Amino acid sequence: MMHLKGDELKRRLDDLFLQSIKENHNERLHEGRWVPFRSSLYYISSTERTWQESRDDCLSRGADLMIIDSQEEQDFSRRFSQEVWIGLTDSAQEGTWQWVDGTLLNTSYWLPGEPNNDDEGKEENCAEIHVDNGWNDRVCEKLNYWICEKMAEN
Repeated sequence: MMHLKGDELKRRLDDLFLQSIKENHNERLHEGRWVPFRSSLYYISSTERTWQESRDDCLSRGADLMIIDSQEEQDFSRRFSQEVWIGLTDSAQEGTWQWVDGTLLNTSYWLPGEPNNDDEGKEENCAEIHVDNGWNDRVCEKLNYWICEKMAEN
């Protein structure tokens, strides 16, 4: 029998979870309920709202919009087949992208040419995961699905 250390076991469980999602081919199955990944739980909405309404919904659930701080988490987020709001905005200062917890963006997964703040003269201050598997800046009033994130309880 093979014995695995905590981090290795957790990584293998995460890999198995991602594999099961890939094999499922119906990622929308997870909408409307909490999905575990690493040390967090994620809620994938089944309706569309503006960025602020989405954030308000997350806060009402004891969570916030998703913060992506690793390649693994970016890969996990791309398993869902619709555009979704994430917790990234430059509303406070144009061009300075900041996560909802106040940390500045340092690693990003923008689509080529993004962020471009280009929507017929309207400022695009909120970030979404685009169906092309990268990030896109959008007008915050656009209706979108969203992903909440909260720490998993031990």
